Amino acid sequence: MQKVNLNDILSTEDWLIVLASFIFILMFGLNWFFNNNDLVSNEPVRIHIKNGMSFSQIADTLKKYRVINSRTAFFITGKLLGTERKIKSGYHLLKYGLSNYDYLNALVTGKYLVNVRVTIPEGLSLKEIASLLEQYFDFKAGEFLQLTSNQELLNKFEVDHSSFEGYLMPDTYEFAELDNPELVLRTLASEFKKFYDERIKPFEKKVGLTKNQIVTLASIIEGETNLVDEMPRIAGVYLNRIKRGMKLQADPTVAYARGDRPNRITFNDLKINSPYNTYRIYGLPPGPINCPGRDALLAAVNPENHNYLYFVASGDGKSHIFARTFTEHQINVMKYRKLKR
Repeated sequence: MQKVNLNDILSTEDWLIVLASFIFILMFGLNWFFNNNDLVSNEPVRIHIKNGMSFSQIADTLKKYRVINSRTAFFITGKLLGTERKIKSGYHLLKYGLSNYDYLNALVTGKYLVNVRVTIPEGLSLKEIASLLEQYFDFKAGEFLQLTSNQELLNKFEVDHSSFEGYLMPDTYEFAELDNPELVLRTLASEFKKFYDERIKPFEKKVGLTKNQIVTLASIIEGETNLVDEMPRIAGVYLNRIKRGMKLQADPTVAYARGDRPNRITFNDLKINSPYNTYRIYGLPPGPINCPGRDALLAAVNPENHNYLYFVASGDGKSHIFARTFTEHQINVMKYRKLKR
């Protein structure tokens, strides 16, 4: 077979064109690799790379937060370098203005990985906590909820209830692992147990309530008010009603029986047939209705000593007006309704 000599096909001018094209492509590729992206801000941006994300989704995320100028350039660079399948999941705190190569290197090595920081507010139910965690972690709300009724875990943390409702401590936490719902549950439950054993358990005999009753009362207090100063007074109201054999008639328990957080409780809601509806049952419901914070727990075992049996919202959106008699309470209710007209 006769060999083809390229010199016989390409002239000097053609060779120059080929060479120029090669240099152009090389320079264009190097530009994709090493040229810095725009310095959008001097503040870094936290990017959540979820477990199982495709490289295409990662590129979309970086483009969305303006970390990279060109999704295509980043995507091709990752493919050429073979790094698209090696990127670590988690929260990456990325600086703006780096090259595609630098970003890929950081995502693969985990150079800028940071812990996830999540705040669990006081008064959330287990379902609400699970939904909140799903936004920060690489597990589904259902996976977390399934663990909250695990009997082995309930026994370990001495939970006197059928689930961890009420027994997870609201606070701000940091985690390095994003795909371990049991670790999150254990951390929140451990913090609750530590606080309860140290600060609440010594008062059980004084108030004459069991652990589950104390946590349940605290959850109702948490559902009624955000004002720390009011919590012991509200605790006193409910304990007074229990001593007198009165129904608690606590609106937060009705909301829990409904299964949502309505803007207002209706007359029909008061008829809901549920062991959590304290307009129908006497005494405390069978368990907590949310996860109360430290202040509500302390209020449950340190109630204010008074003769109040009723309270209603004052109309300022925060505080309440308290009454000793039903007649006095009705006057306060009418005042509240006038304010709301």
